[in-house]
Amino acid sequence: MSHYTKEELDSYRNARMSVLGRISCSVHLRECASCKKLLEELEDDEKLIKDLRSSVQIYRELSAGPAKSESSHA
Repeated sequence: MSHYTKEELDSYRNARMSVLGRISCSVHLRECASCKKLLEELEDDEKLIKDLRSSVQIYRELSAGPAKSESSHA
């Protein structure tokens, strides 16, 4: 049994694979624990990246302090 690459699984996950490709990959994922695990890792990585970006945005907002328009009214 051949396995899917990270790039192929990423295409599957993001619906950039053809319909027939998605069907074939879906069937494969039901039978292949290795590819299923890799797909789960890709999803976990994406969640981590989103969380980090959100944290950076919150940090920037907190570091900026009050908005300039608010401070000019004081």
